[in-house]
Amino acid sequence: MGYHHPPSDRSRKVIDTAIGVLVGLRGCSPDDAFAELARVVNQTGIGIGTIASGLVALASGSSSAEHAEAFSAWGELIRCGRAGALADAITF
Repeated sequence: MGYHHPPSDRSRKVIDTAIGVLVGLRGCSPDDAFAELARVVNQTGIGIGTIASGLVALASGSSSAEHAEAFSAWGELIRCGRAGALADAITF
């Protein structure tokens, strides 16, 4: 019988930031964003703190090869989000 360790404060902050990234890019609720994170965790078998960290790194432009699963899940969304933000910036 294993003991499940709750996420640390640092992990919780990264998860909250990842939820904010998805809310901002998808225009969804925080609950829907968390459900999406959980779905990717279930699909990849990677812990939520790790996958959330990958999404945050990807969104900030500082991702690396260790964030491949996050790139697979959200790379296109991030790319389109950046293109949309750039287009908005140019029109003002």
